[in-house]
Amino acid sequence: MEFATTLLPIIIALLLAGFASGVLAGLLGVGGGIILVPVLFQTFILMGLPPSLQIHMAVGTSLAIICFTAWQSAKSHWQKGAVDSTILKSWGGFIIAGALSGAITARYIAPDGLKIIFAAFSLILGVRMMLSRDGGEGRHIGLPAFMQKAAASAIGFFSALMGIGGGTFSVPLLGVVGRNVHQAVGTSSAMGFLVAVPATLGFVVGGWGLPDLPPFAFGYVYGLAMLIIIPTAMAGAPVGARLAHRLSRRTLTYIFAVFLLLGAARMIANLF
Repeated sequence: MEFATTLLPIIIALLLAGFASGVLAGLLGVGGGIILVPVLFQTFILMGLPPSLQIHMAVGTSLAIICFTAWQSAKSHWQKGAVDSTILKSWGGFIIAGALSGAITARYIAPDGLKIIFAAFSLILGVRMMLSRDGGEGRHIGLPAFMQKAAASAIGFFSALMGIGGGTFSVPLLGVVGRNVHQAVGTSSAMGFLVAVPATLGFVVGGWGLPDLPPFAFGYVYGLAMLIIIPTAMAGAPVGARLAHRLSRRTLTYIFAVFLLLGAARMIANLF
């Protein structure tokens, strides 16, 4: 009886959240962390984990799951020719370095400031994409190589801090440097994998040996939640990728704009 009233609803919620995050990963080139982090956070509250662990474990576990969903999504987009390998070679090392730095420093940075930055950034981009007359692709701006690599480092850093795959930042940036929205989504999926792997390692190391960790926790990564979520998340990623290539650029852009605005609203709500 206790299982049916307590654990079963949590398991069902995690399964559904996993599938939704996988669809988002494939559809929008994001890791799905915008769904996973709040669901995991609430789950850890219901489990009675200490407040000092709840948000860190939500972020760390989200990143660990994104390792799998981003890989599945990137594979689907690669098969459709929508992943720009030149960009990955140029930006990859900087994304990895930024993600590892963000994960290591995460426990020392107050979250509210990052939420405000994320919300403002998402609102500006979302409104701009909604109002764009060209389907949101915008104008190709020839950013110097050093600015592109600095931006790639920042994408890795802030994505690791927030427990997301980075599509919120990388999709618009890829549009600025001349990639259409389908290329941006596909390449962003691969970038999510480059963010998630080093960031997960950072959260494992950062939380290793802390008191009050639950069983099956690897630092700030909770293994049992991963086992529940990963199968449905990986099932959802190719569904989202197939859907992305069936939509027009304008439709896909508007979906992404709504996603940005909802993400901003969630961040603002969490501040209060």
